[in-house]
Amino acid sequence: MDSTFRSTEKIKPETLFSTENPILFSILALTFILVITFIYYRYVIIPMKKKHLEEEKNLKLEQAELMALFASLSPDPIFRFDPSGFIILANNSAHKIFPGKNLLGEHAQKVLPFVNDHDIKEVISNNQTISDTALLGGRDFQFIIEGVSKFHVCQVYGRDITELKNTERDLKEALIRAEDAKRMKEFFLAQISHEIRSPLNVIVGYSDLLADELKDEKKDEYTNILRSMKNNSKRLYRTFDLLLNVSQLHTGKYDARFELVDLYSLLKTLQNEFMSMAEEKGLLLELTNSINEDVSVIVDHYALAQIFMNLLDNAIKYTDKGWIKMNIYQSGSSVCVDVSDTGKGISKEYVDKLFVPFTQEEMGYTRRYDGTGLGLSMVKSFIDIIKAKIKVKSEINHGTNFTVILSGEKRWGIQRK
Repeated sequence: MDSTFRSTEKIKPETLFSTENPILFSILALTFILVITFIYYRYVIIPMKKKHLEEEKNLKLEQAELMALFASLSPDPIFRFDPSGFIILANNSAHKIFPGKNLLGEHAQKVLPFVNDHDIKEVISNNQTISDTALLGGRDFQFIIEGVSKFHVCQVYGRDITELKNTERDLKEALIRAEDAKRMKEFFLAQISHEIRSPLNVIVGYSDLLADELKDEKKDEYTNILRSMKNNSKRLYRTFDLLLNVSQLHTGKYDARFELVDLYSLLKTLQNEFMSMAEEKGLLLELTNSINEDVSVIVDHYALAQIFMNLLDNAIKYTDKGWIKMNIYQSGSSVCVDVSDTGKGISKEYVDKLFVPFTQEEMGYTRRYDGTGLGLSMVKSFIDIIKAKIKVKSEINHGTNFTVILSGEKRWGIQRK
């Protein structure tokens, strides 16, 4: 027989409730452990758990209070409504939009008309974020609608954009006025140019006719007068050309057309055109071609002509004695043209402002030289259009040298006939 049963058989009645009885001892030990566990759980674990739950609840309440305080103090309107669309929170800024009206419990569609365009339950369940605008209380607002599925609510954050809208409207109106003014300016320039050119054509035509009539009579006095009339008429022509060019360049309406241009022929034509002005001041006007071949370049003809017309006009204007020379030469893969003179020169301080519109080294009514201050600014604009370069060397009372560099890129270079 098993020893366990044998030991059980040996237990006598008087030892049944004795501590020597292993079964009784085990029951007592187990009971003691259970009592201790119960006491620990009842008086330690449960209070700690209750305390933790209470602290967690208090923390959530504090967070809710802080959020409510933030919402109430926010300068922007904030709304919160449930899935049915009833408002459960509206801060002070929201109530200011609807003075004297209790928003709590009101349906959102009656307060925020744009809510009709969205399914609130879907917005909440999908955590959607939607932007919308509305006119409330005579002011423009931008609203962000945000669904929060975790709390089964929909938050609406607003911002007053009335000033922004007013500024936007003012800018649009200013843009319309500016465009109207630009069209009026272009119309005015075109009309005034026509009105000035027509009589000038008559003056130049009759000047040439009278000059031919007086050519054989050797009346230098009248010849000089007619030459002065013709030169000043050309000056007016160029002034209006400058104004028209400024208008075209500033509005971006100038369309460059690149073509093969005989550089020497173009400069020769300009030399003949400006020869009368140079002779009137007793100046030499020379043109040389150091390449010793006919040179053509691919360039916008009008832009290139305007560059050298303005350079020659400036050279003659600021030179009282001596000469103006144009020289064509090659430098590496580039074609260069120097326009040099023996004029008054340019100070080092003014060189940086040389191509700024409406500026001259001598300003005011006491200046010695006339002009609009647009010539060199137009030169720089046309230089940029044809992707060329320009350099200047000058010294006061020692003349000026402008170098126009037509770079040897794909669209440039010497084209020998």
